Amino acid sequence: MKTTSPELQAHLAGELISLAYLWKVKRTDGTIIGFTSLDEDIAFDSGDGDGLVTYAASTGFTNSAAAQKSDLSVDNLEAVGFLDSEAISEPDLRAGRYDDADIVLYIVNWDDLTMGAMIVRRGTLGIVKMINGQFTAELRGLTHKLTTQLGASLGPICRAEFGSGLNGIDMDSHYLCMIDITLYQQNGSVLDVTDATALVPAAGLLMVGSATPGAAAPDRWFDDGVLTFTSGNNVGLSFEIKTWFGGTLTFFLPLPYAPVTGDTFVIEPGCSKTAGDCTNKFDNIINFRGEPFIPGMDRFLDLPGSGSGLG
Repeated sequence: MKTTSPELQAHLAGELISLAYLWKVKRTDGTIIGFTSLDEDIAFDSGDGDGLVTYAASTGFTNSAAAQKSDLSVDNLEAVGFLDSEAISEPDLRAGRYDDADIVLYIVNWDDLTMGAMIVRRGTLGIVKMINGQFTAELRGLTHKLTTQLGASLGPICRAEFGSGLNGIDMDSHYLCMIDITLYQQNGSVLDVTDATALVPAAGLLMVGSATPGAAAPDRWFDDGVLTFTSGNNVGLSFEIKTWFGGTLTFFLPLPYAPVTGDTFVIEPGCSKTAGDCTNKFDNIINFRGEPFIPGMDRFLDLPGSGSGLG
């Protein structure tokens, strides 16, 4: 049941109403941004401790119809608008600054804000699509968390998150890597930038953490690793590395802001989650959380005959 003030409830029951939707977006870094369906900005304090927030109309925001069911299935609601450089920028979205942001959708009487607000929906930001400057943002309700898979499935790939187990998190040891990732991290700097998805680091990246920590990092050493900028336009942002080959780091996604020569970073090698990497690269096979010797579906479907090994 939705709760609201008697004044707003009476207004909703009236024949003539003056309502507006307010979307409040609170990022994980504490930044708060507001949008409204009204054609004018609205300054409103919802009373939740965030203080007075200005809900901007300049983004051209509109919201879709909302679907909510009693069977605990996932709610769905979308907001469509045009990117505004002063509100939500495409580089910030691509950089992940809005990942898991808290979202609250209110209804207010724009003609009399003293009536307070009614909360229509709250949740977290889901998938954001961008096409020709227009963004569509998905609001995931609280029931979305019920879709999280619990437990694990058997398979040849390690289930543990690389570096987990030494951060104070109390978890079942069967899901922990137990590698101290800080032993494999090293500092570096940018020498050159080839394009939005690749850069050339300054010389000196080594096999830190390995049995030969002073040796130069060979090709593929940083594949699936993570690079975090410590200075420059991308400071504080982390990016997954696709390949390390020929002295060039290539990323899975384009960097939102172009780095420049001298920008510093912290880099760590990646793990392919295979028994080979666990043994040869990290000497951690005792903590491997996969089952590489269990036959897969290809083995079960194998038929007797030439080359099958069954006949």
